[in-house]
Amino acid sequence: MTRILFATLSIAGHVRPGLPVARDLVNAGHEVAWYTGRKFEPLVSRVGATYVPNGLGFDGDVLHEMTGNRNGIGGLKRIVRELFIEPIPHYVRDLGAVAKEFRPDVIVVDDCFYAGPIFARQQGIRSVAYVVGPLSISSVDTAPAGTGMLPSSSALGRLRNRGLHFLTSRVLFRDVQQAMRRASTAAGFPPLDVFLTDWPVRLADRLLVSAVPEIEYPRSDLPETVEFVGPMLPTGVDDWTPPDWWSEVHDARRDGRPVVLLTQGTASTDTRQLILPAIEALAGSDALVVATAPEGLPESALAALPPNLRLERFIPYTELLPLTDVMVTNGGWAGVQMSLHYGVPLVTAGRSEDKMEVGQRVAYSGAGLSLNTSTPSAKRIRAAVNKILTESRYRERAQRLKAAYQRYPGAPRATEVILEVAGAPVTTSTGENGRPA
Repeated sequence: MTRILFATLSIAGHVRPGLPVARDLVNAGHEVAWYTGRKFEPLVSRVGATYVPNGLGFDGDVLHEMTGNRNGIGGLKRIVRELFIEPIPHYVRDLGAVAKEFRPDVIVVDDCFYAGPIFARQQGIRSVAYVVGPLSISSVDTAPAGTGMLPSSSALGRLRNRGLHFLTSRVLFRDVQQAMRRASTAAGFPPLDVFLTDWPVRLADRLLVSAVPEIEYPRSDLPETVEFVGPMLPTGVDDWTPPDWWSEVHDARRDGRPVVLLTQGTASTDTRQLILPAIEALAGSDALVVATAPEGLPESALAALPPNLRLERFIPYTELLPLTDVMVTNGGWAGVQMSLHYGVPLVTAGRSEDKMEVGQRVAYSGAGLSLNTSTPSAKRIRAAVNKILTESRYRERAQRLKAAYQRYPGAPRATEVILEVAGAPVTTSTGENGRPA
């Protein structure tokens, strides 16, 4: 039996990808503990892991609870400083107490929980990080993460990239770099002389990308410790009951009516940004529009909902996406991964957190359109959805990506890697990139 300690930020998009992996490990007879915010205790317990509170008093999705601007470089810097960097010394102290009692063979973290691999290195424990968003490690072929710029591997492009990396690390993110050095020093760990996003790949024994290469920017200098495993997706929801109108989705498919999914995600949940203008954009169209809004809609909007709209707080993507023609989203990485896993083209709208990077990858892949704004107009949304529905190239590209996603096992491969790193015996297999498992 192997003892595995998961340690993640208290953010839904950082916890959920690890859940199917933890379930697989528990089902295989290994002992799993999970250190994160109390909001996620039910999810952790449901997969059979032992929940360990993070002790910081974050009882919910802290990203959702943050107030103020989160858009652009300034918003991204604030998130990184307040959520990823400043708590590092506390997390390291907490992990010391947890590890003393649990004695893990390996620590598994989301790639933004920097304290995990820092602590693991200090204690001589092996670690695995899984990537919860677009791959952000530095490369000669890409601009720095957060700039939203497309890659370029030409001589001129690499010159651009080198200049932007210098500008980003020494000027734009200088204060963030300094904050990381202070936090690392306070945690008793000598700072690394690399950009912030490169810490996980430098410290963890393996970095697992929960995506496929076809949705990512190509990098000629990708480290050997990085492996694409495919998205670590949920297998379904045991306690979900279809709403009364669910048969209408099947009827629309039978009758050739498009089904359009609108989703605001779990972090940026202000429905005025995307859901409400999207409902307006598609009102009166032939499409059956299904919108998910975890916190519901403002009362002022409920009185005038169009007849082609079906609104729910939650519908499992595993149930709806196989029946969907277009997904309109603010660009959450997990939702985008699931949409492409099912071959559904996308319209993305978002610039907060890492969403502009997500939108650029959707556009780069050819499987959708990025509106490159958090507050698109109804007119722009309508035009984008119509373009996706009428130009077959988006659906065809999404279907090719679906085939690519099916070649990567996701959670089962992640489970193998974690046990491999921990030194536990695993069955012999070969990953998609040819690396022995």
